Amino acid sequence: MTAQHKGFTRRQFTELIGGGALALFAGAAMGCAPKDNAARNSNDKVSKTVDCDVLVVGGGGAGVTAAGKAAEAGANTVLIEKMPYLAGSSSLALGTFYGAGTQLQKAAGIDDSPESLLAYFLSRNGDKLDYDMQKFCAEHFGETIDWLTGELGVPFKDKVSIKGKDTVPRGHNCATSAFDALNAVTKFAHEKGVTFHFNMGAQELVMNGDEVAGVIAKDAQGTLVQYNAKQTIMASGGFCRNPDMIDQYMPDYSGVYTEVGMGLTGEGLRMGLDKGAAYVGHGGTNGILACPIDAGQSKLISAKVLWVDSNGQRFNNEGGQTHEIYYQVAHFPDQKFFAIYDQSQVDALPDKLKASLTRGISQGFAAKADTVEDACTAMGVNGDAAAATLAAYNAMAAAGVDTQFKKKADNLIPLTQAPFYVIQMGVCTHGSFGGYHVNTDFQVLDNDGKAIPRFYSAGEVCCGTFIYDDYPAGGCGLNWSYTSGRFAGANAAAAALA
Repeated sequence: MTAQHKGFTRRQFTELIGGGALALFAGAAMGCAPKDNAARNSNDKVSKTVDCDVLVVGGGGAGVTAAGKAAEAGANTVLIEKMPYLAGSSSLALGTFYGAGTQLQKAAGIDDSPESLLAYFLSRNGDKLDYDMQKFCAEHFGETIDWLTGELGVPFKDKVSIKGKDTVPRGHNCATSAFDALNAVTKFAHEKGVTFHFNMGAQELVMNGDEVAGVIAKDAQGTLVQYNAKQTIMASGGFCRNPDMIDQYMPDYSGVYTEVGMGLTGEGLRMGLDKGAAYVGHGGTNGILACPIDAGQSKLISAKVLWVDSNGQRFNNEGGQTHEIYYQVAHFPDQKFFAIYDQSQVDALPDKLKASLTRGISQGFAAKADTVEDACTAMGVNGDAAAATLAAYNAMAAAGVDTQFKKKADNLIPLTQAPFYVIQMGVCTHGSFGGYHVNTDFQVLDNDGKAIPRFYSAGEVCCGTFIYDDYPAGGCGLNWSYTSGRFAGANAAAAALA
């Protein structure tokens, strides 16, 4: 779809050269990522060993938090990351943490409780999963937000927002992006004495009978290093950049474009499954709407215009919940939808977006014509049907009421001024909902439901234990990562030091 497959996403690159320097470069000498993250050849020899109390695999929000909490408890802690920087899905997120009973809610006059949040989780398919884990998350998500805003001093916006299908404001938003939190936990981990090893890709688990005893990893030069650990925490992230695993575990989303971090290829999950760890997941992914002209959550995806499918039919409230629309479009045969602008809406765009639209027309991702029929036909959309849809939409806009999808009046604007523009849109995965089955101590379970000795997990790589198939609300995944990291790190350290 775009060149984003070949390197950093645009947002990653912006953070790399800008405000995310601490998280990206903390403790790392920049270099090439490991060239080969496939399982090692049995003839390869380990050249070096490293011993520690707690080993953390993966340097996203979950892994760094876990490492920091383990070190805070007194454990000699090492974190290995296959990329030359800290990344993971938490580095791409907007920075919303979902939770209840927080100090920010209280300051905003919002009366909320973990019990109420649990009821919401259960209504969003949490009732199909382990009840104890739903209760655990409801009770501790708010605690994690207070830890970030309090002890770690992460800047958050004062406004707590409504997300998903919830009716209570529970979305706590970092001041700029999720890097606000990642930078803070990175500083915390360094202050507590965590050792970071970058360009170090885990290859396989080291087993001592049925116990996990560490991992074998490969550095950028192809040298094998064996990490011997009393406790190992897998926080390696999801697998949206592994097409085979998407085909296997989430076939409904096969072929969907992704903008997740380059390192999210699933080997951290695979190496545990190969040793008998249980998988839990129900075929869902986290995702956003996407525009092939601009990476990330482009402002060309406007709620103030009309959206149609390839048949020229309106299919949802353009200002509705992004994740709900994502799931709907992902199941369209062509996984596309189209935004119809008139000239007045184009005139209202900032110059940067006008330039993007012009570029998109030259690239074939958008079309301009004197009539809606012609612009839609040029994009492969049923022009006659789209014209009829637009006429009905304009009639509702003139009346000020969307009788079809209940779009807010502020976004319901007539589109009548020629020429007309039609822009191709689509969907983009931002995370996988499936992975290790864990208990509320964040121990990895085997297929008999028993904890695998000395093996913990945190973050996206085990989020299928908490999220069923559709996203409960924006910010649940990010808080799952930091909350699971907090407890996996503390529990692993307690076990290592016992």
